[in-house]
Amino acid sequence: MKKILLLLITVFITGFLFSQNANLQNAQQTLKERGEVYFKFTLDDAKLMHKSLLQLTRVISIDNVKGNEVYAYANSNEFKNFLDFKIDFDVLTPPSLLYKPTNLSVNATRNTDAWDFYPTYDEYINMMNQFATDYPSLCEVVNIGYSNEGRELLFIHINNDLSTAEGEPEFMYTSSIHGDELTGYVLMLRYIDYLLQNYGTNSEVTNLVDNIDIWINPLANPDGTFAGGNNTVWGATRTNANNIDMNRNYADPQAGPHPDGNEYQVETVAFMDFAEEHHFVMSCNMHGGAEVVNYPWDTWSELSPDNDWWYMVSRQYADIVHDNSPAGYLTDRDNGITNGYAWYSITGGRQDYMNYFQNCREVTLEISSAKTPPENQLPNFWEYNYRSFNKYMEQSMYGFSGIVTNELTGDPIEAKVFIDNHDDVNTWVYSYLPNGNYHRPVFEGSYDVTFSSYGYYDKTIVDVSVSNESITELNVELTPYTSLTADFTASTTTISTGGSIDFTDNSWGNDIVSWQWTFEGGTPATSSERNPTGIVYSETGDFDVTLIVTDQSGDTDTKLKENYIHASSSYNMSNETVTTCNALFLDSGGENSNYSDDEDLVMTFLPGETNSSVKMEFIEFNVETQASCNYDYLEIYDGNSIIAPVIGRWCGTSGPGTVIATNDDGALTMYFHSDNSVNLPGWKAIVTCDSNVGVVDNQKANVLVFPNPATSEVRISSNSEILNITLSDISGRVVYYLESADKSHSINTGNFDRGIYLLSFNSRNDKFTKKIVLN
Repeated sequence: MKKILLLLITVFITGFLFSQNANLQNAQQTLKERGEVYFKFTLDDAKLMHKSLLQLTRVISIDNVKGNEVYAYANSNEFKNFLDFKIDFDVLTPPSLLYKPTNLSVNATRNTDAWDFYPTYDEYINMMNQFATDYPSLCEVVNIGYSNEGRELLFIHINNDLSTAEGEPEFMYTSSIHGDELTGYVLMLRYIDYLLQNYGTNSEVTNLVDNIDIWINPLANPDGTFAGGNNTVWGATRTNANNIDMNRNYADPQAGPHPDGNEYQVETVAFMDFAEEHHFVMSCNMHGGAEVVNYPWDTWSELSPDNDWWYMVSRQYADIVHDNSPAGYLTDRDNGITNGYAWYSITGGRQDYMNYFQNCREVTLEISSAKTPPENQLPNFWEYNYRSFNKYMEQSMYGFSGIVTNELTGDPIEAKVFIDNHDDVNTWVYSYLPNGNYHRPVFEGSYDVTFSSYGYYDKTIVDVSVSNESITELNVELTPYTSLTADFTASTTTISTGGSIDFTDNSWGNDIVSWQWTFEGGTPATSSERNPTGIVYSETGDFDVTLIVTDQSGDTDTKLKENYIHASSSYNMSNETVTTCNALFLDSGGENSNYSDDEDLVMTFLPGETNSSVKMEFIEFNVETQASCNYDYLEIYDGNSIIAPVIGRWCGTSGPGTVIATNDDGALTMYFHSDNSVNLPGWKAIVTCDSNVGVVDNQKANVLVFPNPATSEVRISSNSEILNITLSDISGRVVYYLESADKSHSINTGNFDRGIYLLSFNSRNDKFTKKIVLN
């Protein structure tokens, strides 16, 4: 009996290993032939399900989650990384190979009344151009770029007046960013035809075309759709020609740029550039493989402040479908709707990109469980959905909207429209030129709304009442600053004697014609340049800087910053005890470094008083990054114990920022330890000693933002973990956001426009906002 049992176990294990080996060979063959593999696996531990999905979604392209079964795609590199998880899997037949559509010749006559076919690539191009030929006063075809293989990325633009910017809400439908998800491809072509044919005779369609600027892109990934050749969708791939999932290739609110580790694809860049050129109020991205309306967010669990509105419009879409379809259609998740993260999380999706970076409202519509259903089923999907297409688009007109203008001139202006105690994570909207119009869909209620724009006083309108399915018109005039205001910043305010400083004019006013600077202690002592550079300070001391600006009317304004520049003797740090504080302390680094590899630099400060504090503000810190980066750290010792252990552990180019420690015995010792295997390029810090220990309780003193002004990089250091970082331009538009970071973080600002920005972040101890200047 034991021998029989042992034999059965051996046979089972052998069969299992053979099965997995066969699966692996099958996957490798599929990857060789198609560039992507479609597979499924099971996650048995329900408690770890979501955590596992969060890890896996950064490695492979998850397609669907049904209970504990996960369906996914991967290219060769992604699949190799997936194998590291040692999860059993089954290779599946690609969805585009489950059913082979009828191949008709390119010249064959299609029944465009029934729309029961998948157009070839040439037919698609001809159809799009024919729309513009047949309805030249209602639509135009717009090419926004080309795919990797040179296929056109086309939109149909529909409007009752194509020649005039009327200030209407802009709306966008797109489909098939995954090339094998093709129900929406045909339905969007048919929807274009439906809108054009019914304009002027159908009141609902006429209302949409008259009041909304409509953009429709039926095929976002033509290379994937026609991977099998231009005459068939048989063999379509999810990914583009480079085997990249483009719905993981967009900038992400949480993961930042390039969340998939790939360069932005040419198709991605074309769509991002297109979105930047427009101001979409709402949009929808059509997919297949499930039947559900997926609303934000996908990347994080935090619900949108507009979650009530999202639930309403998603529920409305599904309910209208249910009234016009057989039982069981569009009933996945919560009877046809779901929050994206609650289903499964992804990063780099276009939905979150549009919502976060473009201040739009976009859903992901999973329109059919079969990605490429038989052609004769396509008319059914049309009948189920077209009424919901209309209703969802109609929502872009509702909420409150209006025009923001200059109170004195009446000219339209760009402004931020912010709902107080409501808006968060870029849910606010903007007014745009040339009309100054804005549109803010929102769930019914009463709101206080603040309008702000650089150069104007903020204006808050209280108790703005909004009802669902209605429009509240709210036109606002903003009052411009009428007085001339002088202001400036310096590249640094603390230098060693003999060093130089650059100054940047940040004055505000119309038509400033002259600048007169006075630099106490500087050489030269005066300047008439707008942004003087290379002002040298040869003596130690604290010095004033004055700027007088004059506009073309002869009006002047003066800005005096007293004791603004601190010129100190530099002090080269070494292993010794010093009594000098309030100076610039340096370590030259490299071959001249005062400590060698794996050695401590020990420096004891004697401020001269007990119960005093030593503050070290690192203004430059450069550590060569190693392939295997080891750690450096800083500790402060008061003679009895370490009172600030491991102030900073870092590698790269950012240091620990500002460090403050207080002693009881009149002496503090700093230990700087390097574990790197090469000499460090060096660092410098401002050290000050203060008998007023109250400064230690000022948590904001433990925050450092440098350099300021900045050219290519801004560095942030905190004495506690950073929870989130927001960088906004002066109009309030967020240009950078990070959900969390270590105690030190760097922002690449090289591609940002020159100007004034506001940097805000929360840490475990601080809430901090600082104005910075980017040169």
